[in-house]
Amino acid sequence: MLRGIDSAASGMIALQRKQDALTNNLANAETAGFKQDSSPLRSFPEMLLEQIRGNQQGARARLGTISMGVYNQEILPLFIQGSLKETNMPFDVALMDEGLVPTVIDGRPVKPAAFFAVHTREGEFQLTRNGQFAVNENGELVTSTGDFVLGKNGNRIVGLDPELKDISITADGEIILNPDNPQSRAAVGSIGFVIVQNPSQLVKRDNGQFTLEGAGPAMIADQLPAGLLIRHKMIEQSNVDMGQTITEMMANIRLYEANQKVLQTYDKSLEQLNSIGRV
Repeated sequence: MLRGIDSAASGMIALQRKQDALTNNLANAETAGFKQDSSPLRSFPEMLLEQIRGNQQGARARLGTISMGVYNQEILPLFIQGSLKETNMPFDVALMDEGLVPTVIDGRPVKPAAFFAVHTREGEFQLTRNGQFAVNENGELVTSTGDFVLGKNGNRIVGLDPELKDISITADGEIILNPDNPQSRAAVGSIGFVIVQNPSQLVKRDNGQFTLEGAGPAMIADQLPAGLLIRHKMIEQSNVDMGQTITEMMANIRLYEANQKVLQTYDKSLEQLNSIGRV
């Protein structure tokens, strides 16, 4: 009987974790560059049940198998390309990496993913898909959360004017001031990009950005890789499908309630068993 309690309890715990991931996805459906989390359920190995001396010859009789419950192995971000939205903001940039060539890792093809390289205000090297950039009071290119955008040389991009609107960001990430004025036209830096060959190794942080063990400015590509496109004055929207997410949340709640009822049934059975014992 207690096996059934364990199975129902593990199901409730796993479904709660999945619901938390779905809720976080829905909360970030409007966050630029956000990558939704996937929380697949895995089942524990089933247990074979046999009846001792189940027939006249005394041999064991197989009764079947019993499930030992489910669990969340891990929560993984899905690096599916989000749709692009035109903003006409001078420092907004979007990445399109669907054209990157998959690489074979452990015998299976894995699609690489492209990111912007940033330094947090604490000095940590992180990766982001949110290209909603701005210029701070020191003339540095920063993310919407104030982290510093790194150039191809691994340094912060500086020398910008927050009031300047006449800029162009080329197809390889070079920032040009006054692109239509030959006399004042000037290049102030190039946005750095990092290609991660195996995105499943990335660790997602609370701010929606990613870290990779051993990663640093040395990972920034010298040239724009083939298959990676840059779109100026556009941002990549979240890849969360709100309709699908809400549907999954409703189905998840129904499964949680079913496991809850199983626990309640076992609780009543144990209560009756204790009552019989007292008599």
